[in-house]
Amino acid sequence: MLRLIDRPGQHALLRVPPSTRAVVSWNTGAPSGGIALVAHRADGTVSEPLLYARWSPGERRSLDGCDAKTRIAVDVMRSDVALTAIGVASTVELDAVAVAVPPPPDARVIARERTAPLDVPKLSQHLPKFPDEHGWCSAAALAMLLRYHGVRTDVATVARAVYDASYAGTGNWAFNAAYAGACGLRGVVAYLRGMDHVAAFVDAGLPVAISIAWNRGELPGAPLEQSDGHLIVVRGVEPEHVLVNDPAQPAIATRYPRTALDLIFREHGGVAYLVAPRARTAELVALANGQPPPPDPVSDAKIAGAS
Repeated sequence: MLRLIDRPGQHALLRVPPSTRAVVSWNTGAPSGGIALVAHRADGTVSEPLLYARWSPGERRSLDGCDAKTRIAVDVMRSDVALTAIGVASTVELDAVAVAVPPPPDARVIARERTAPLDVPKLSQHLPKFPDEHGWCSAAALAMLLRYHGVRTDVATVARAVYDASYAGTGNWAFNAAYAGACGLRGVVAYLRGMDHVAAFVDAGLPVAISIAWNRGELPGAPLEQSDGHLIVVRGVEPEHVLVNDPAQPAIATRYPRTALDLIFREHGGVAYLVAPRARTAELVALANGQPPPPDPVSDAKIAGAS
């Protein structure tokens, strides 16, 4: 489930179905700022502001705020008592703020057997100029999404922009979404419900970066025997396979068995980076929530005029 507020200013309250886990993402053009989160819980208690993130041109840091019931670990808020809303307090004006919580176990989306493949640029996480960097899958996946949407960038630039000095890595989900927003797009973190759900975005012309993990033998054709966390970009879906750009593969463009990829994606939490033009924000949210996209007012106007 995804909740998003467009142009909230510096404060927002986002209500969610009761959940013990949530990810807050934001977009802003402000070069420096900080965000704190306030947990509203099912037992009626409300936390003090919990420090979430701070950024400046030279550094970004996750702050891991916590109280006795709720704690933030890098980019995920977890609570012993279910969250019913999250307050967001920012030191700067935000272009958008969103909160995602996992869907209920029985949530379903429309089955999609096949989508047309998207022409997503191929970028590797392994760069000759940076031979010691082996964990840039998130930066590479995001760079592929950005290039698809017309942003001229490269993996090293994205890696520098999303690097979390506290986490000591480029895999902070919220920082990746924030960078997409800083590039003039709408970027959010969401929980999706499997490959059928991912296929809805691809069918709408929107490639998706998904977070996966697997053990030995669980992902045939994978570049590693196992992984605790890896980001790839889905660019097409077939009945038996999923077409992906995997930044760890030598050729980048490859395909994985659909059943296997669907399973490890859902078991790892179903987290995805959603990136789209800002004009498609409402459509992005609707798709994330398994709903039909809202009508295009331009198309409606053309239809009305034709009559």
